[in-house]
Amino acid sequence: MEKYIFNKRGTRQIINSGWKEFDRQTNLITTGNALCNTQVSSFIRPWMQKECNGYVNPEGHLLKFDLKQFEDFHIPADIMSVINDVNRRESVILYMFFTTGKNDKINPFCWVVTGYHHDLIDYSIVSQSGQQTEKRIMAFNEIIKFITE
Repeated sequence: MEKYIFNKRGTRQIINSGWKEFDRQTNLITTGNALCNTQVSSFIRPWMQKECNGYVNPEGHLLKFDLKQFEDFHIPADIMSVINDVNRRESVILYMFFTTGKNDKINPFCWVVTGYHHDLIDYSIVSQSGQQTEKRIMAFNEIIKFITE
């Protein structure tokens, strides 16, 4: 993983992806459960995991609970297929990276799934026609340095 470098006041991580909008808005890129200026990420338990804090739930209940914070955003189908794989035995980490537009609208552009030990499993760069795909790829190439081994 890339070493973190912070500004002189220690309040923001310095990001140099080449996408000025993303770099300017980002205060931190980190692993695991996080809620940052341009990142939401969370551990997602496997479909089959039923026990939590001494309670037994139906299969899939904990997975759906873990995904609740992402429900207002369209998780790409290829990412969902990794998450919903009923044969998956371990938790994964789901990352959503975004920029914030006018009226504080969150615009997701990158989804990443890593294993518990930060190994890259899958990713999806979201871009509609007319959007700056190249800049999104540059941001992904910077992001991946901080969240994978």
